[in-house]
Amino acid sequence: MTCMHPLAHADEKNGTMPMKSLRNRNAARFLIGTAAVALCSLGGVPAANAETPVASDTAFEALVSGMKVDDTTHDALIERFDDLTASEQARFLHAAATDPLSVLEFDEGAEPSIASDTEGGRSRAASSRYTATYPVNASMFGITTGTFNLRYVFEATPTTVTRNLECTGWFSGAGGVWSVNSTANHYVSGGSGTCSVMHRMSFLYQGSAWSANKQHQVTYRGINLVSGWLKNV
Repeated sequence: MTCMHPLAHADEKNGTMPMKSLRNRNAARFLIGTAAVALCSLGGVPAANAETPVASDTAFEALVSGMKVDDTTHDALIERFDDLTASEQARFLHAAATDPLSVLEFDEGAEPSIASDTEGGRSRAASSRYTATYPVNASMFGITTGTFNLRYVFEATPTTVTRNLECTGWFSGAGGVWSVNSTANHYVSGGSGTCSVMHRMSFLYQGSAWSANKQHQVTYRGINLVSGWLKNV
């Protein structure tokens, strides 16, 4: 029987990420999930590991160093990990080794935003040009380690998208232990414009390779948002 971490696909409910949801991704909820992984996995975490905080500290330090985050983020992550009990630390490390994606959290409260391109407080000649941005943060222990970004530039009347000008996606930051590359495409159909970005994630840990894809997308009809989400595909 294959066990899946309960947070590994938390953003897939109904196939999409809701644009408004509770921001209750706290340490208690996270540890419940990692504990479930430990109980579910054959053999579990060796008891010696659960009672050896120095070994856990060393392993987590190596994990964070591999993420190549800035010094402030590095120190904050180490501090949060040190606040855990020895058994909680062992469960976290076990979850990271079992399913690296499970130790990341994604900001379900993120929403796309749109702005009209202006110059000197007045609309340009191409007054129907708009730029939509849609950042979604990835975090560990509630500390942001990276951001999935989407930028969509288009021309529109108040009710119809008339032309796509730019659709760009990229990832900034460390994103936990994952490396990410992004590709984008866009189209106009029935007066609605869509910008869709595919973030391809990969991770190599202790000789094992993991991969995951997240689709990041917005659709506007005119200047009105139809949908915006980040989901696993």
